[in-house]
Amino acid sequence: MGSLNVGQVTSDIAAVNVAPLPPRDVLLSVRTGKIRALAGVKIRSAINKQERQGKIELTSTGLIGDEVQYEAHGGPEKALHMYSAAHYDAWNKEVPNREHLFKIGGFGENLSVRYLNEGNVCVGDIFKVGSEVLLQVSDVRQPCFKLNHRFEYKKTSSITQNSGRTGWYYRVLKTGYIREGDTFELIERTHPTWPLSRIQKYLYHDVNNAEAMKEITQLRGLGEEMVSVFTNRLVKGAEDFSGRLEGDRIPVVWQSYRLVEKNDLTPRVKRFVFEIDGSSADNESSGFGRFPHVRLQFGPDLAFSRAYSVVSGDMKRFELGIARDDKSRGGSVYLHDHVHVGDVVTAAKGHEAQTPKTDHVDNDQSMKHIFVIGGIGVTAYVRDIAMLSQTSADFQIHYAVRSRNEAAYLDLLPASKTTVYAKDEGRRLELARIIPTAKMAMIYCCGPTSLLSGCKDLTKKLRYPQNLVYFEEFGSATTGTGNPFEVEVKSTKQVLQVPQDKSLLQVLTEAGFELESSCLVGNCGTCMVDYCRGEVEHRGTALDDEMKEESMLSCVSRGKGRVLIDC
Repeated sequence: MGSLNVGQVTSDIAAVNVAPLPPRDVLLSVRTGKIRALAGVKIRSAINKQERQGKIELTSTGLIGDEVQYEAHGGPEKALHMYSAAHYDAWNKEVPNREHLFKIGGFGENLSVRYLNEGNVCVGDIFKVGSEVLLQVSDVRQPCFKLNHRFEYKKTSSITQNSGRTGWYYRVLKTGYIREGDTFELIERTHPTWPLSRIQKYLYHDVNNAEAMKEITQLRGLGEEMVSVFTNRLVKGAEDFSGRLEGDRIPVVWQSYRLVEKNDLTPRVKRFVFEIDGSSADNESSGFGRFPHVRLQFGPDLAFSRAYSVVSGDMKRFELGIARDDKSRGGSVYLHDHVHVGDVVTAAKGHEAQTPKTDHVDNDQSMKHIFVIGGIGVTAYVRDIAMLSQTSADFQIHYAVRSRNEAAYLDLLPASKTTVYAKDEGRRLELARIIPTAKMAMIYCCGPTSLLSGCKDLTKKLRYPQNLVYFEEFGSATTGTGNPFEVEVKSTKQVLQVPQDKSLLQVLTEAGFELESSCLVGNCGTCMVDYCRGEVEHRGTALDDEMKEESMLSCVSRGKGRVLIDC
């Protein structure tokens, strides 16, 4: 390896972290796959790749004949996925009796090698394959839930992330033909102190290290998507990856609050201001982060439990804007008609945003903020818009309502930044016209399911990274309560009753099932359980249509009659 070009290490401190040079390796397997249903489930994926013999043509986007389920799973910066065959030895020790699954090809890799791994492969490394092909390391793989189905083990995705055995991606610098048995040799190393394991450290664990993040964003060769993740962390704060895979149980502290102000904002929306009642409250953490919620319990015997966006204030005194919905299960109607100034309710701090996770907004001129709002969804963003208005940040507000007369909090939105789409004026909000194709915009959306679904589909089509979008749904979809139903748990044969005032997650937890959970409003997907049979009313935003065929969110979704699940 005398011709190997290794970048200079600029300090003694950096030298300590220099990654070892990998030995010359050999391609043990070359694989391609078609999109098919995973065995035993309806979820479709191209993870089940078949071994290819002979020369296989490699283009700038991957091997000829290889398919990807989603556009974001491929492209020039993810042309090839490599996985170390040595990792399967570790998997089979940790998860016994699955040797038929944990074997070469199991993780859907295109290329298998023996000696390369996340500890000795660095960002930007260039490898020569055989006699003509050149590949450059572009990114680490981020595991998803489909690994749990692939290996028939529910902790696979979280173990993959926590162990760092994820595999990695290549971009193709020089196309050609490759085959099993070709040599795989490192010929250039630009960033000797940045092995992939170090990227994983700051991606998942040490997520607030600003110095490291600044350096990562300057790494030549790192994929655009990952650069965007760290760039936006510097100005937005760290997104919560752990909540997606590991859960985050936080004790709920309920306290008494008295209604001190109540007045009409529109014919359908009332303003409620609550203050802490008496001196018994624990106010050590009274402040909010971005996009906060409170959970209210009210009515006879606290029969109603609802979550609402906070318009202003803190946990000592906060304002809510609540729309009356005569077709709902009665919570908003009860608040409008039966809760009066002087009445007492109980409340607790609800979830805060996972993306972006910080208590401030930035005024970075390079990042545009686009708010897409439907109806009472405006309450989710009034606080954030007020903070942005105090900066030089570039932002737009697109507000869809039935009529201007029903546009709650319109007077708090800067007129020069706000476009109102009133149905009675014949104006329609067209997402394709307001969401740019460029990725240097932060998209916020809160409104009815149809608006959220459209926005989510479009941003996915435009390949917006997860850290540049934030969705919230309002109404009954965020409470997990509703009509009672029965749930049968396949593994234990238990039949549990889910009453109207409890979520499936609550009932399963009370029955002794150790379910992970995080946001509690259907946004993160942590509390997902396998759905086997029956009719389900899907709520929340974490599952796409494909996932809904086999899974449900236990924190918000509900069954009709009896449903069979596994958890």
